[in-house]
Amino acid sequence: MVIEQDLARIYEAIRALAGGSPVALRHVVQVCREVLAADGAGVRLTDPRGLGEPAYATDPRAERMLELQITVGEGPGLTALRRRFAVLSAGLDEPRRIRQWPLFAPAAVDEGIRAMFAFPLSTGAASMGVLEIYRASGRTLSDPELDLALTMGQVTTGHLLDKVARTAAGEADAMLDEELYHRWRTVHHATGTLVAQLGCPVTEALLRLRAHAYVTGRRLSEVADDVTAGVLRLPSDQHDDREKNDSEDRRDEDDGGEGRRRTE
Repeated sequence: MVIEQDLARIYEAIRALAGGSPVALRHVVQVCREVLAADGAGVRLTDPRGLGEPAYATDPRAERMLELQITVGEGPGLTALRRRFAVLSAGLDEPRRIRQWPLFAPAAVDEGIRAMFAFPLSTGAASMGVLEIYRASGRTLSDPELDLALTMGQVTTGHLLDKVARTAAGEADAMLDEELYHRWRTVHHATGTLVAQLGCPVTEALLRLRAHAYVTGRRLSEVADDVTAGVLRLPSDQHDDREKNDSEDRRDEDDGGEGRRRTE
């Protein structure tokens, strides 16, 4: 269990990293990475489609991990977002994980990530997103590390709640001050472009965008850039046989026991 002195040190580290400027989400997540000696960390915010909006990543690989799950429609972060319990996925290169997430797990290992831990950011009935922690090694979190990770989830939730309060008070950019979140809007713009071009619903437009990224092996944000710039136009008769990946993760019940620790 994290005691008050540990929590005080966490807040002190966050303020020190901010260096006198207002504390931003990047400061909180960077401290999370440091205290857990992780190889990366990221936050996705809740969105109506259940895929989450990337809000901050500590490094390019963490950003790719956030984006990868949206592209393939599965992964620990999406499971945690949809089911609202912590998902602890050590050994992503093991057969059970590949069965659980057949598209995500091999791609994550290709990125050099062999363990991922996702913690819902919620308070009461409100779900705000997920904190994701990545490790190059396949080992799980020790009990003290798990306590720290759960505490960092609470700290991150508190920070987001404060931002929501300031947004409601009139600071319109309070939730949009992170570079990654700004840049992710390109995906929305590209989705809107496809809706206009193909005359299809928003859900189908996003699905086609994701399918093209997956089939071509490109990043979703790169494909979105090309669509928005008019460099890429998707054919109107394109079909995606991966729609099943948008349903709730059918393998959630097989997350190895360790991934079902509830945080309520």
